[in-house]
Amino acid sequence: MMEPKPVLSRITIYPIKSLDGIDLEKAEISDGGCLLHDREFAISDEKGNFIVGKTNPLVHKIRTSFDLENETVSFRLQDEETWNQFHLQKEKSKIQSYLSHYFGVHVVLNQNKTGRFMDIPDIAGVTVLSTASLESVSEWYENIKLTETRKRFRATLEIGDVPAFWEDRLFSTEGSGIEFKVGDVTIIGMSPRERCVVPTRNPETGIITYGFAKSFTKYRNTSLPQWSTLNNYRHHYYLTVNCYIPETETGKLIETGSAVEIIGERNFYVPSEM
Repeated sequence: MMEPKPVLSRITIYPIKSLDGIDLEKAEISDGGCLLHDREFAISDEKGNFIVGKTNPLVHKIRTSFDLENETVSFRLQDEETWNQFHLQKEKSKIQSYLSHYFGVHVVLNQNKTGRFMDIPDIAGVTVLSTASLESVSEWYENIKLTETRKRFRATLEIGDVPAFWEDRLFSTEGSGIEFKVGDVTIIGMSPRERCVVPTRNPETGIITYGFAKSFTKYRNTSLPQWSTLNNYRHHYYLTVNCYIPETETGKLIETGSAVEIIGERNFYVPSEM
């Protein structure tokens, strides 16, 4: 059997944390170790608590569209057709008013140009998975198609031309990372990503798919490649790989169609002897 020749097939960024993403052909590596404009904005309440899908199902029912060049965002509710467009810099107060009315609490639109609104920005500037994995997961459930599965798991980089769960090759054991390259961009795979409640919900309605996590765990276990190190972790409710982008890569471009090459394992620390 011929060895797969993995390529970067999709780039998706999420300019406002927890809201809809946009697909790009190429993206710049920011000085925050992520993709430029990814999670640049985040919605919070007045106390600074993020309003995200994990804690607020209303997040799923609002659609967003972005024009990054003109710095605009458009919102509409899932069951509406009319879009409401705002300038991200000049109309921040109007955005906050619109979102406050929708969520029923006063909200603040926060901005951090380095993208530090990631859940775990120091080790997960990007998350990676394969198209084949998404296709396999879609087959585990009735009436969940590939597009919906992709929205449930919200990865930033998607790898094509590889078998399902190939991305498990991009992590090892705690304290080690797997260095790989996408084009000329060096990335370090750090760990599998443990999933929360968000993938259990329809990404556009917030309706829970009952038994989602239980079924996922079952099939992830039975589909696990023999070489995968996922068994070293607590359970099998993991999908996508947390990846760190070194400072040396800042300013480089990452592009779809680029070859993906695994370089090898890197040790980040050696546990002290007992």
